[in-house]
Amino acid sequence: MVLSRAHVAAGERIERLCYEGLDSHALRVAVLREIGRVTPLSGAFFPTVDPTTLLYTSAVREGMPSDLTPRYIDNEFRVDDVNKFRDLARSSRTAVTLDDATEGDWSASARYREIMAPSGHGDELRAAFRTGGSTWGFVCLHRDAGAHAFAAADLALVAAVSPHIAEGLRRATIASVAGTSASSEGPGVVNIAPDLTIIAATPAGQWWLADLAAADHPASRPLPIAVNNVVSALAGLGTATARAPHLSACGASGRWLTLHASYLSGARGEGTVAVVIEPATPLMLQPIIVAAYALSSREAQICTLVLRGLATKTIANELRISGYTVNDHLKAIFTKTGVSTRGELMASVFQRHYVPSTTT
Repeated sequence: MVLSRAHVAAGERIERLCYEGLDSHALRVAVLREIGRVTPLSGAFFPTVDPTTLLYTSAVREGMPSDLTPRYIDNEFRVDDVNKFRDLARSSRTAVTLDDATEGDWSASARYREIMAPSGHGDELRAAFRTGGSTWGFVCLHRDAGAHAFAAADLALVAAVSPHIAEGLRRATIASVAGTSASSEGPGVVNIAPDLTIIAATPAGQWWLADLAAADHPASRPLPIAVNNVVSALAGLGTATARAPHLSACGASGRWLTLHASYLSGARGEGTVAVVIEPATPLMLQPIIVAAYALSSREAQICTLVLRGLATKTIANELRISGYTVNDHLKAIFTKTGVSTRGELMASVFQRHYVPSTTT
């Protein structure tokens, strides 16, 4: 469709913002501001995600009461509904409105009936930000209950800028380096009740909770978005599951953390979730960094084997390709990651996302 001059200009401004080197928070705030200049918004929820699990790692909320966040997350993981973020991540369409998804019958959505309508919200526009086969964030834009549905031009604008926003979030991930935190370097444990209240936390757990909460804007209390998300993901799997949902998220300190959620055993602990938060190792971060640098599937395979310390000949034998082909892929990997040797691949790429840096 033909966009209005205002929508075209907003798209051009958003595209420029995505390549200005803004950090994740600043980029998301700026994008929402630009969208809001051409279409009225009553609220927005803009999370970044771990591209390997699609779980939220931090969120920017505008005009959205914090007490609604757990209800929306619960809907995402436990309620059968239309226009789920995870479905958008796999869909050929990157942006869809509630009006489109329900063919104008908003009440067909449990999310609308149970959360949006009672909160005074009308239509919503949801989008997944994908690039290079990986999803780096989602957004949900809201309209007031009395407002018109989002226009086709609004949807077209968000769809057009989606790959640029994804690239901006991907670049922000690459640019994020470990901070100068003087905290305990060990893992922390947080026990969380079924109503999402904190029962107990180790000192390190309290530190990492505060670090993750400060990465949300505004800061999330009592649970950071990342913790809330991994707990809700576990609830969506059911109490009998043996799987432990996990994600990697970057705290306000710049330190990358890995979160795991599992149920406590025993009658007294039924329904209580233990979340382990620990500094991410290079191995834990490997999938997210591989995705961040947009490596192909074969490049990712070779990168993984190189980081395990395997020689070119061994890699060639394992993948049943020639040593020359391995070296060609290595050249491509070095170009994409900005290094020139295997040692630099670990030191300059993975360690910059893992080892705390020292600044003066």
